[in-house]
Amino acid sequence: MKYLNVSHHQVFPQSLCQILPHQCQSLQFFKIPNSSAFNDEAVKNILQNNHNLSHLDLSNSNLKNGALQPLVVNCKKLENILLKNCLWLTIGAIEILAFHYPEAIKVVDFGGCTGISEASIIFFVKRQPKLRSLSLSDLSCLQDETLVVISQSCPQLVYLDISRCCRITDSGIKKFGDNCNTIRTLKVDGCPEVSERGLSSLRLRGVWIDKVQYPSYLLHRLNQIQTWPRTQL
Repeated sequence: MKYLNVSHHQVFPQSLCQILPHQCQSLQFFKIPNSSAFNDEAVKNILQNNHNLSHLDLSNSNLKNGALQPLVVNCKKLENILLKNCLWLTIGAIEILAFHYPEAIKVVDFGGCTGISEASIIFFVKRQPKLRSLSLSDLSCLQDETLVVISQSCPQLVYLDISRCCRITDSGIKKFGDNCNTIRTLKVDGCPEVSERGLSSLRLRGVWIDKVQYPSYLLHRLNQIQTWPRTQL
């Protein structure tokens, strides 16, 4: 078996979790459900026995930081790692991933991992020139400096998700666009400091952006409405 996706099964027998590590020893793709049955021990056992693993998705899991230790020791072919909303992920774990997988990772999702820092993300990104897809949504620690580093370190990047990163501004978007010529999709919905001033040049290049572009006449009209005096009741 090379492909194992049990993410749709919220109820998973504990006995099956004990059998899987012994029956699945040639996995290349592994995705687990957000289930208490898949505890740290079960995940560790699977990672220890699957040296050809290239895609790992532990998104929304309730594990502990040590669950990734067998990954960096045994899974040298890893290319895609998705850890969205893994609140257990720490700064140290990000740095270890960066150290053990230099110039190897192509797809990453650290969205919603509130236990990590901007510095740890920058450290990771600087060592990943093959990154094509990077998701960093819902991280309030991210600032414009991160975008500059991404644009300078990831010459193959085509997808970036920084949705709801409230500290990103037009300045960072402009600098990112100036340096990153490969980007095809940019998700910035929920970034209050990002406007058409930063996005317009990217739109002209054909980059798909999820933030709605309102016609200039409509924006002018909305600004007028906002300045109208409130009616006294």
